[in-house]
Amino acid sequence: MRGVVISLLMIVLWDSSHSQNPNHYIDYITSALGHDVEIRFGKYYLIEGNLSDIKDKYLSLEIIKSYDSRHHIVYANSDLMIENKLWNINDHWKLDLAGISSTQYYVITKGGNGILSKEFEILKSYPSSNTYLVEGSLKDIKEKLLPQGDVLHITDKVVIPRVEARVIDLNLNPNRVNKIHHLYPELNGSTELVSLQENQFRDDDIDLINRSQLSGLESEFVDNHATEMATIIGGAGNSFVTGKGVARDASLTSSDFADAMPDSDQAYIDMGIIVQNHSYGINRTNEYGVQARAFDISAFANRNLLHVFSSGNEGLEVSTDGQYQGIEGYANLTGNIKMAKNTLVVGSVDTVGNIPSFVSKGPTYDGRVKPEVVSYSVVGSSNSAALVSGITTLLQQQYREDNGGQDMPSALVKALLINGAEDVGPKGPDFLTGYGNVNAWNSLQSLRNSQFASGTIANGDTDTFIVNIPSNVRNLKVTLVWTDPAANIGDFKALVNDLDLRLDDGSSETLPWILDPSPNISSLSSEAERGIDTLNNVEQVTIANPASTYTIEVDASSIISDQEYFVTWQYEIENQFEWDFPTGSDNMPYNGETGSYFRWSTTKEGIGAFSYTLDGNNWILLDDGIDLSEGYWRWDSPPSINGAVKAKMTIGSEAFETDTFTVSVPLKASVGFNCADSLMIKWDQSDNAVNYIVSSLGEKRMEELTNTSDTFLIISEASSLGDTRISIQPVLNDENKLLPTPTFDFTRQGVECYVSTFFQTVSLDTGIYLNLTLGTFYGIESIQFQRNNFNGYTTLASFDDVSSDELLYLDAEPIQGYNEHRAIIRFINGEMLTLYSGSVYYLTEIPLKIFPNPVQSGDFFTVITKEFEDRTPLLEVVDQQGALVHKQEIQGSQDVIPTGGMQSGIYYYRMKADGKIYTGRILIR
Repeated sequence: MRGVVISLLMIVLWDSSHSQNPNHYIDYITSALGHDVEIRFGKYYLIEGNLSDIKDKYLSLEIIKSYDSRHHIVYANSDLMIENKLWNINDHWKLDLAGISSTQYYVITKGGNGILSKEFEILKSYPSSNTYLVEGSLKDIKEKLLPQGDVLHITDKVVIPRVEARVIDLNLNPNRVNKIHHLYPELNGSTELVSLQENQFRDDDIDLINRSQLSGLESEFVDNHATEMATIIGGAGNSFVTGKGVARDASLTSSDFADAMPDSDQAYIDMGIIVQNHSYGINRTNEYGVQARAFDISAFANRNLLHVFSSGNEGLEVSTDGQYQGIEGYANLTGNIKMAKNTLVVGSVDTVGNIPSFVSKGPTYDGRVKPEVVSYSVVGSSNSAALVSGITTLLQQQYREDNGGQDMPSALVKALLINGAEDVGPKGPDFLTGYGNVNAWNSLQSLRNSQFASGTIANGDTDTFIVNIPSNVRNLKVTLVWTDPAANIGDFKALVNDLDLRLDDGSSETLPWILDPSPNISSLSSEAERGIDTLNNVEQVTIANPASTYTIEVDASSIISDQEYFVTWQYEIENQFEWDFPTGSDNMPYNGETGSYFRWSTTKEGIGAFSYTLDGNNWILLDDGIDLSEGYWRWDSPPSINGAVKAKMTIGSEAFETDTFTVSVPLKASVGFNCADSLMIKWDQSDNAVNYIVSSLGEKRMEELTNTSDTFLIISEASSLGDTRISIQPVLNDENKLLPTPTFDFTRQGVECYVSTFFQTVSLDTGIYLNLTLGTFYGIESIQFQRNNFNGYTTLASFDDVSSDELLYLDAEPIQGYNEHRAIIRFINGEMLTLYSGSVYYLTEIPLKIFPNPVQSGDFFTVITKEFEDRTPLLEVVDQQGALVHKQEIQGSQDVIPTGGMQSGIYYYRMKADGKIYTGRILIR
């Protein structure tokens, strides 16, 4: 080979403050190299040319980074001749600084940590992505690491994970999870384990109890946000209906999110985790960085593992970096973790598909569609992500049952979720809501009906699938998804293997929808058009009026390795109407507190009339002008009943009835008494209820204790119950169940053995009121109020016919000074309960009282005064010689006086108030 002299590239330090334009490199080149030159093994170069041509011509070149479609950093694996333009480069291309002072750096190597361990302390290793967190000075990093040939990338660690919601607004109806729960109750996540990457959730929470598995990777912190996310994913509904999550029997585990990096491949394998929820964000950067690359590597290495991310709650923020900087309303996803392509990013919509302004939007740094989907939440995208993680869990369980226990590939999960989603926001795919609002029912039906296909394709090949379409359908939708190899940090485009989807009906081809990612508002907000997608590893074709047969074509236009992919399809049957909410398991309003939306799916058009019935015969019209295409109607004021109801939609001569559902509000319950030998629970009468199910918390769920027609229950030896948490649920004649009470702990209701409270209230005008509140008056024969006269108790009043839980009695002639009262409760069974109210001081006739008197030297004595106009009377203490030994203003109607330094003997006090002097003596022992 012929050797040549290569000019050195003069480059300034490359960091995030520079625009990633390769011309910045070329400007510092003294002379461009010509053609047919020699390249040496073991060196990095900047090369110019089309990437696919370079890959084809120079098989022994390793592509390290692509700055645009024609300029790439490459590594020579052997000596060879290069015909393209080529430049020698220094090592500064490896360094990417955020400009924030740091002593910790992520270092990515070509393989292994040998060079690192010799010079630096490795704080944490991520072997699957050859990434290492090291500690050291920037000077040492530059001098000792940058020159190393094995080092590919160094960036300072400035990741600060933060959660993205704090309030549960759990509602399973907008995304049709309620319908799955009703028709497939066995689909509950019982075979699945879901991981949450953030702080720990409370594993003793009533809705999560006994379903937590330790991973050994948990954060040391436990917080409410993680508990809320776990409840949305898998809450058992033990607390109330709003504590019932999507996969209510799933097991749950946790790993720390401090580094915002995936767990090790082995950790996922050992625990069998195939869905991990990430309801957090990091500092906003529009780039393919350390975290994005690591999560893509994790997903590619673990083909069944789906990472689900929230899009973020910074929708009102404006990007300050990348090609979309300064554009309002777009490109504000929270962190480069959400620039990964093999994950699923989830945004939020409200209950009718409107987009909250706070929700972060796409596109990604290179113009890809993110979020891919949205789901319900009006408080934060964290909740939306958790809800989709729960839906993913149900789909995985269904696939496992259908395929002999095998895990479902994550690309198929994504395809099912995306293809089943309903279009919201701008028409078609968009950078605000992705491919639409997740419809769990649609996705499940595609899976159960095996409306999917898969294959592995080689470069240049085309795979085909024939799909026969029934004659009475419309709105065919086909989605292609593949898990793509990870890109290199800093690549201008993340896509590595480019597949293309087409639908051929024999006479014409239909291409997928693509968006214009050009960095301006007009392009980003424009509707999708059909074209060839060269950015996304998700492609979708929709056809409103499909032909009878289609060939689905998957073309490997440019891939570096054989690529597995998945295709799924669905269509709508014409002239159909189907109710989604309520089902026969639902209540209106769903939580008993707010109005609820009726929801339906239909391909019928026009106007419908909506009515309901309480008896099955007489129908009450609610609205006769309902636009069927809306798909929902809000019932703001359901009737104030506790009973069973049916509704129907009348369309022309056809009527479509709902299942029988219930309309009710939560039942109210309380503790009557909680004595050593028995417990009484009582509740309000519920109209139309014939009996009540009383349940207590079992190992994982509320379990029935008994069924009774009474409105109270007495439990002997309550201490023998397995748990102290109780709920009561009314049942109708037809066995429909109304809303239960929220579950409560009977030991924390402020009621012990019959008594909730007993206390005194002083009124200087009238006397001392005795306030007694009972848990129940059941079984009480009489109640007496008594006062301690210090030579015995005197009965003040006796009540022989107690008919209220609350008694109020006035002691109109209390003792001047210290007063002590008690209540005597006598029961029908002969037992007796004595209650002491404590003590109060009452002075209206004498000016003051001092106690104790005598008082032990060194102790305090108390001064009680009546109400003076002078609110700070002055008290003085003198000895027998008249010398002043203590002076103090009395604060309020009661104060304490120290006797420290006073010897035993007789002392005199005098108090000055309202122009008068009051005197007396004190004996100090």
